[in-house]
Amino acid sequence: GWSKGGARGPGEPRTCLTASDSFRERAELLEEAKKMEMAKFRYVLPVYGICREPVGLVMEYMETGSLERLLASEPLPWDLRVRVIHETAVGMNFLHCMSPPLLHLDLKPANILLDAHYHVKISDFGLAKCNGLSHSHDLSMDGLFGTIAYLPPERIREKSRLFDTKHDVYSFAIVIWGVLTQKKPFADEKNILHIMVKVVKGHRPALPPVCRARPRACESLVRLMQRCWHGEPRERPTFQEITSETEDLCERPDGDVQEGAQDLDAKQPPEPKSPPACTPLKRASAPTFDSDYSLSELLSQLDAGTSRGLGGPDELSRSCSESTLPSAGSGKRLSGVSSVDSAFSSRGSLSLSFEREPSTGDLGTTDVQKKKLVDAIVSGDTSRLMKILQPQDVDLVVDGGRSLLHVAVEAGREECVKWLLLNNANPNLTNARGATPLHVAVERRARAVVELLLARKISVNAADEDRWTALHFAAQNGDELSARLLLEKNASASETDCEGRTPLHVACQHGQEGVVRVLLRRGITASLPGKDAWVPLHYAAWQGHLPLVRLLARQPGVSVDAQTSDGRTPLHLAAQRGHYRVARVLIDLRSDVNVRSQLSQTPLHVAAETGHTSTARLLLHRGAAREAATAEGCTALHLASRNGHLATVKLLLEEKVDVLARGPQSQTALHLAAAGGHSSECGELSRGVRGQRPWRGAQAPCLLGEALLRVGASGEVTSPWRKLPTPGFSCLLSVYDSDLYLLPLHVDIVASYGEVVLLELWSPRSLPFTSLA
Repeated sequence: GWSKGGARGPGEPRTCLTASDSFRERAELLEEAKKMEMAKFRYVLPVYGICREPVGLVMEYMETGSLERLLASEPLPWDLRVRVIHETAVGMNFLHCMSPPLLHLDLKPANILLDAHYHVKISDFGLAKCNGLSHSHDLSMDGLFGTIAYLPPERIREKSRLFDTKHDVYSFAIVIWGVLTQKKPFADEKNILHIMVKVVKGHRPALPPVCRARPRACESLVRLMQRCWHGEPRERPTFQEITSETEDLCERPDGDVQEGAQDLDAKQPPEPKSPPACTPLKRASAPTFDSDYSLSELLSQLDAGTSRGLGGPDELSRSCSESTLPSAGSGKRLSGVSSVDSAFSSRGSLSLSFEREPSTGDLGTTDVQKKKLVDAIVSGDTSRLMKILQPQDVDLVVDGGRSLLHVAVEAGREECVKWLLLNNANPNLTNARGATPLHVAVERRARAVVELLLARKISVNAADEDRWTALHFAAQNGDELSARLLLEKNASASETDCEGRTPLHVACQHGQEGVVRVLLRRGITASLPGKDAWVPLHYAAWQGHLPLVRLLARQPGVSVDAQTSDGRTPLHLAAQRGHYRVARVLIDLRSDVNVRSQLSQTPLHVAAETGHTSTARLLLHRGAAREAATAEGCTALHLASRNGHLATVKLLLEEKVDVLARGPQSQTALHLAAAGGHSSECGELSRGVRGQRPWRGAQAPCLLGEALLRVGASGEVTSPWRKLPTPGFSCLLSVYDSDLYLLPLHVDIVASYGEVVLLELWSPRSLPFTSLA
């Protein structure tokens, strides 16, 4: 059989169809060459020549390959899909407008090739017939499996039926379905006979629900497709009508219009509406074929016997000249094809995929061109981008050191991203912050764009200026899908940022339980230390993420008493932030309530210092040491008093801690409260002092008020925190550095510590103002 080598593969300069030496195969080769020679057109693959040894046809090299391969490779922009459908329709309309019409009879994505700029070239005319000249039984069953889904029901039912143009129209409908869905029709059905029965009974490939936005043009294409695959051939439109509709869709793209999900059941296609009235178009001029018959002459010289079987070179030349476009009087026209398209001959010509506007200089390197490209991307005008993007501009750097791909990702223009990637935009370029388009896509949670980028050869572990990888951003955002996609592409979960955090640390810090589970299922160790020996459990406890604390604490190799470089455990961190429930869970998991940090602080010290009374109560009830002192010598009461945490001071006094315990520089909690100006705490502590040291004197004083006095440098006593029994009360006192002084009736010095004096004022109703020496 035929071996089609190189036509759809990269790296070969041309396409060559090689054949065996059998007479029949050589005749078929020459027959196909004859058809391709007379069908020279912009959207039909041209024949450049023939090979003698081995016998074969030399055709234009198609860099992109077949539409079938492209549809299976990656999602395509909607504007490109519409253009491919339109160009295919134009090419088929050209074939059907020949006299007599040339039927392709094997139209499918595998036979639609694309050049480097993604323009259509219809190929493989091995089954092509002139209208009415052959019956369906001429097609052998060889290779039928790949073609059966594109056969119309009448061809399956009636073996003796003559071919007509509606055969290709039905096949074109299935091509539309494949372009819209990027799937193969009846892919789940492995039995050819089952497919044939379904098609005859009226079943068609069904469109799945569309969950993402798509152009409004897609809805029009669906309606056109359903008309084209109608069970009754007479109800199917002609390619002349089809090209009129597809041309309108190409000229008025509306890719930004959002549509709801649709579930189109194609098993019972609705009765088609009458074909829309076609706007009269300017008559297209007939294509001007080359006057030489060099290819025909070469064909005739291949084999004398084969040439005679085909009628010789004169017959081949005559058939080429006789099968042409209709004359003006025939009433036919090439809808959707301009005169330039009609006259276009692929031989020796290349079509341009971009539009260049008049300019005095090269737009590809000017700020003007950059602005046009950026504007097209930001506005989401993919059709415009497809016209003006030149191959050398695809990696242009614009403001902020961004590439065009960065701009498209930041603007959320998925269709533009697709087109740039199809044109080989480099996905590994970085912006001024060192971020690649993948960083930006993951950070902005553009999952569809992430999938597009990961389908390319991309560095998934590239780090930005903060040494964050894309997986760090996925962990921060809780984007489980992106995290899975990155890990499937071998993203490293052990990469650390400038603060020593891995993606697992980041996920724990931001409470992203889903991503944490994804990472743990990938075998990432939960005890992985980061900067300053912080493990994921430390981050979860610090932020108070209770579910993560429970999850991590039960992982193999994780210690609930793991200490950071400064000796703090998760319980220290929970106590410091006041995460009561997290502290309770850690204690339930047997965390040591008396473990000490490098500063000899227990979790109770931390809770008292930060004033988290509920957590302190929990710790006291679970066995925390009440009188434990830090390296500085402070008890929990010292720390609570110094920082003015009244509720915590009351809690500790209720728990009968030693209120007169000496701390730094032999100071008590009352010293520290007084030094900080915390009068309420001083009141509580003074009552605690009275409870622990009885009064000196025969009778208890009559309490009128309390005053906290500080001795100035001159020996004069001021009272900035005094609570006076009557407005305007003041007095001057001289005091001494002693433990306790009992003065005459007017003032009782309850406690004196250096320059700080706690007084109790008591007297009969009339209190004399006395200056004591």
